[in-house]
Amino acid sequence: MPMDGTEILRFAGIGFVLGFIGMIFKKFEIGKEIHDLIMIAGYIYMLIFIVQMIEALLTNLRDIFML
Repeated sequence: MPMDGTEILRFAGIGFVLGFIGMIFKKFEIGKEIHDLIMIAGYIYMLIFIVQMIEALLTNLRDIFML
């Protein structure tokens, strides 16, 4: 079931925050393992975001063209 726009933007926001925190960890070299985990979590969130956006787009196209 596709998410609505608010949930999709929440996923994008969480992915952005995780990426930003990961960049801070990398810049100050705080912890390599923590940085890697944060970046993986960010990639997973962005992958979910992209899949949900594609699903929402296809749903809208199906409604527009009545496929």
